[in-house]
Amino acid sequence: MRTRRMVLVLSAGTLCLAGCGSPGDGSNGGLAVETADASVAPGETARIEVQASSVGVLTWQLAEIPERWQVTHKGFKPEPTAVRESYPPELVWDPVVDSVTGTLAVAVPNDASPGEYALAVEAGTDAFDERVVSEATVTVEGAA
Repeated sequence: MRTRRMVLVLSAGTLCLAGCGSPGDGSNGGLAVETADASVAPGETARIEVQASSVGVLTWQLAEIPERWQVTHKGFKPEPTAVRESYPPELVWDPVVDSVTGTLAVAVPNDASPGEYALAVEAGTDAFDERVVSEATVTVEGAA
């Protein structure tokens, strides 16, 4: 009898936990984004390499990057199925893709002040509103 009760208790506990970790419960299930920092002189273009996994939407925010600096996306593989021209702009993959790589090109003006500037890159899945962020640093070198 004692064994039967223990089996029932364990079975009930297993059933209660069966839904844990399912999609939409806040766990990120493989969603990830990584960026690489870049250093440039004024007037050059910094290239931020981006890698993301289990991604449906990729966007960036200027954070510390001055508004007049241009940020464009280049060479994303696979190519996004749509680009939402909003602020911040969004690259969309529908359905969600396992792996994405590409470059964000940051055009640094000739009169840019030396220093470090942050560019926040955010990846997510549209379906469950999961988000992860990686911050890249663009270092503008001073005149020698």
